[in-house]
Amino acid sequence: MKIPVSIVSREGTVKKLISAIAILLFTGAAACGPPPNLLIGTWKLDRSGAAPSQYCAEPLTYTSKTATTPDYAGSPHSTTIPVTYVLGQTKGFPNVVWVMTDAGAAYHTTFNFDSKDKMVLQTAAMCAYVRV
Repeated sequence: MKIPVSIVSREGTVKKLISAIAILLFTGAAACGPPPNLLIGTWKLDRSGAAPSQYCAEPLTYTSKTATTPDYAGSPHSTTIPVTYVLGQTKGFPNVVWVMTDAGAAYHTTFNFDSKDKMVLQTAAMCAYVRV
């Protein structure tokens, strides 16, 4: 029995349509991964406005799993420790990132972001930083 040409061409069109939808779904799922961590990178004190507090340390360097900071402001020695990040909003500003060590959530550090390149360490000194 011979199959009509119109049915064969429809079958091919449906297969192409289903393939295109599958590709779009997989691409969309990959793009919807975790939001980027705004804190990753190296930061220096923002000296564009008021002078920073003498208690503000620099540079601060963050990777996906560690934080490297001076032992204290003005120290030539730095310490690298493992950290966990908790991201605030997935997009937009202002935004926030919380950093926790193995000491627990009660000892977290909060970083408030005005933009992707400007943030403030939420402490009494309110140290402002810019991305290097």
